[in-house]
Parts: sequence; structure tokens; C-alpha cells
Amino acid sequence: MLIVSENGMGKRTDIDEYTVQHRGGKGVKCYKITEKTGNVVGAKAVDDSREVMLITTEGIIIRLQCSDISNLGRITSGVKLINLDEGIKSSNNCQSKEAAC
Repeated sequence: MLIVSENGMGKRTDIDEYTVQHRGGKGVKCYKITEKTGNVVGAKAVDDSREVMLITTEGIIIRLQCSDISNLGRITSGVKLINLDEGIKSSNNCQSKEAAC
């Protein structure tokens, strides 16, 4: 599972770390939201053979291999995926496609 926040942070987490919720369940935390990370803007199920395109509010696009993104725990803040200037945020578009290798 790939999770991206609005301040350019993100992480991959094994899908097995998310427990199934039944009736009366209150949900599962998937990201440590702080002022540094910002809110979550996208979550996708990906594997190592995928590429991800991150798009900012200014129209800057960056393409990353999913295998290059750190695989971290469920309630962590992640790593910096893209450097953003003041006032620019990651948009909610987080698209993945097969790698061309």
C-alpha cells in the first residue's frame, strides 16, 4: 500500500499490517499525521513492479519506482518523496502504472 501526504512525504506498507475490521470497528490508523507531513492525499495498492507519478498543485510531475520508496510500518510518517517549495502541496492525483523495464 502506498500512502502520500500533501507535504511530499510518503511510504509503502505491507497490506498484511492492516487488520480486518468487523461490525463496530473504529478503523485502523495508516499514517502519522503531523504538521511536517500534512494530510493524506492519496493511497494506492502497489507492488515493486509499479511506477508512481506524483503531481503538485503547480503542475510539477515526478515519476518514482515503487521499489525505491521505503517500506515502513503502519503508523509512521514516511520519507520525503518530492521537494516542495513553501505554499506548494501534492495534489490528490497519485497514479501508478507498470514499469517499462
